[in-house]
Amino acid sequence: MTADSAIVEEVRQRRSALSARFEHDVYKYAEHLRKIQAENASRVVGQLTVVASMRTGDAGKPLK
Repeated sequence: MTADSAIVEEVRQRRSALSARFEHDVYKYAEHLRKIQAENASRVVGQLTVVASMRTGDAGKPLK
């Protein structure tokens, strides 16, 4: 894929249209995303909890 491929051009066009929709204001876009998230709260995945692995190394001690 080159910098001027059809896919890259389409992504740029869609990005430009989305930016224009919110008057090129990232705060308005973020507010829109928060509103959509609130409206679809049952579909939003919460933050995952990372649990340390209990795998052991060569000496039989847990890996860090």
